[in-house]
Amino acid sequence: MLKAINKTGLVFFPAFDWAIDPTHPEREERLLYTQDQVFEEGILDIEDIVEYKPSLVSDMDIKRVHFCVPDVFSVTTKSHFISAGGAITMGRALMEKEIQRGFALVRPPGHHSMRVVHGNRGFCNINNEAILVEFLRKHYGVKRVAIVDTDCHHGDGTQDIYWHDPDTLFIS
Repeated sequence: MLKAINKTGLVFFPAFDWAIDPTHPEREERLLYTQDQVFEEGILDIEDIVEYKPSLVSDMDIKRVHFCVPDVFSVTTKSHFISAGGAITMGRALMEKEIQRGFALVRPPGHHSMRVVHGNRGFCNINNEAILVEFLRKHYGVKRVAIVDTDCHHGDGTQDIYWHDPDTLFIS
């Protein structure tokens, strides 16, 4: 049996109940295809690669980052709670040293969502990365963080949230 160099966690959540348009690139099939490839290639058969199920974030986790107008439940679906929860699941597993690396393949996405939310921006209602960072700060005392956004375009929402935060380096 193959063994991973570092114990690695994976979370998948393709959000079946959340869609932009059946032909848009940001749709559930994209993550389902990736998930199928992981299974087909036997990635989860490698020792020390572990699949985690996403948890749910609370509305307080979201409020720690966002001002939602008129409220959190008006601008989110259950998928948003699960998607951000997938990021927190990986963060918790890393902080508790269950794994050394973590990767959350989740949707809906989040890096366009700014501090004030009154609908979606670029398909992003809440900012998964920022919710994770603030969760880690509250529950684990993390001070300084670096967020490296490798998406093909600018994460303007994450930039908005952390623009004046001297303890957060944001690279997009």
